[in-house]
Amino acid sequence: MSELEQSLYALEWNNNISVAIITLVSYDYMLQFEKEVQFVWERRWTAMTCLYLVVRYFGIFLAMVCACWGGLFYMSEAVSTSIPS
Repeated sequence: MSELEQSLYALEWNNNISVAIITLVSYDYMLQFEKEVQFVWERRWTAMTCLYLVVRYFGIFLAMVCACWGGLFYMSEAVSTSIPS
């Protein structure tokens, strides 16, 4: 297998893993949304409520950006093997 084929294979794996992670995170958000509305959105807003919502929705936003961008954290084998430990 040539170096180009290996890089394409690694990139394909990275994309598949990104889609799987996005699917699982989205599924978790959908399952918990009813409880979130009940316990977070319908109560009085405090600093902790705002912090919770920022952290929760920034995470899904970041995951979507990484999945759509083609893997923000992808590092080819050529680069990862040349890093001294």
